[in-house]
Amino acid sequence: MRKRTGDWRDLLSAYALALDAKKIYVGFIAALYTFVMMAAAASVYYVASVAGLVPASDASRALASLGDSWPQHLIAPVANGAGMQMLCTFLVLLNPFHSNLAHFVLSVLFYLALFWAWSGTGGIISRLVALEYARDDLPTLTEARSMVRARRRAYFMAPLMPLVVIVFLSGLNMLGGLVGSGWYIGKLLLIFPGFPLLTASTLIIVFLIVFGLLSFGLMMPAVSVGGKDAFESWTAAYSYVLWGLRRFIGYSVVAGLIGVIAVIVAWALTELLIYLICQTVSIGYVSPTPWIIYHAGVTEGRLAITIGPANQGFACVLSSILVALMLLLRALPVGYAFSYFFTANTIMFFLLRKDQDNVDIEELFEEAPEEDEAGAAAEAPGAESGAAGGAPGGSQGEQRGEGGEPSDEGISE
Repeated sequence: MRKRTGDWRDLLSAYALALDAKKIYVGFIAALYTFVMMAAAASVYYVASVAGLVPASDASRALASLGDSWPQHLIAPVANGAGMQMLCTFLVLLNPFHSNLAHFVLSVLFYLALFWAWSGTGGIISRLVALEYARDDLPTLTEARSMVRARRRAYFMAPLMPLVVIVFLSGLNMLGGLVGSGWYIGKLLLIFPGFPLLTASTLIIVFLIVFGLLSFGLMMPAVSVGGKDAFESWTAAYSYVLWGLRRFIGYSVVAGLIGVIAVIVAWALTELLIYLICQTVSIGYVSPTPWIIYHAGVTEGRLAITIGPANQGFACVLSSILVALMLLLRALPVGYAFSYFFTANTIMFFLLRKDQDNVDIEELFEEAPEEDEAGAAAEAPGAESGAAGGAPGGSQGEQRGEGGEPSDEGISE
């Protein structure tokens, strides 16, 4: 890393700090986990729609279709339009208030599964960045993992704290709907005093959603940098965004521009790598049937890049394995995006903490080694016994002179 300046200019080097094998590896695992969870959630939603638990609206049908065809959607990147279509249809499940209670429960469970993975990913990456940025160290992945294991609950619960409050307030609003469904007196109570209460609770929900999205990236660095618990991390991230909104927006704009450029470059280089692999192998491939189907070009006015298996029978199985390996390569830019997101937010946390709490960047939380704690506990009883045993010895020493001879006072007695 280049020399630290302690201001917004450090964000300009976030792309290089994120270009680290350890961080990209962690982000790569998080990307694969996210893809698998999206496929699993789409399949569960499909089963729920068939069972009649959730309504089969047009949006839910598009989402349910991913339960059967998600590999084909993942083969085509966002540039082809299919990946963007997948994300847009998946927003139905991400919205917990889309339809009924069953959809609400499925959405909450999906968020819990995502937060479990993303909080661990953010914890490891932010700890690595904190040690590199504040101490100019070269930490190992084991060091970061040990920090996350020791404070896993704080990492997981920090982004969930606003979600818990949102679920609680949503439950109160649902209770208001239950009261309002009962005859005329229920509707009257829903108007007054129900409507002012519903407005107040919903305003809090809006506040938590907006600032939760803005401060999500700061919650894991709050644990990694300051060693805070879940509640302190949540409140610190919210306060830094709320009271330092001007700086936060400025930092986010700089980090966002650099990040978009860096991720696009990473995606382009990855596609160039896949293209060269496919084309160079195809030159020497003399079989009449292609080994895989790769197409890159402009179709109907938009860029289309697709990869698919070729041949039939057992050859198709081998071709599918090659396509799966290509898709793993395409997950690398997503892993870099994870790495960059938490890297930039960790640097932003340092800068916001320095501005609002007047804390030096070099101040970093360190977990006390278990050996030191055990040694301190073992030394404490010995010290106490030594102090207790030293008192009689001291009184005897007072009665003797140098060389152990009795003192004059003792002789006279």
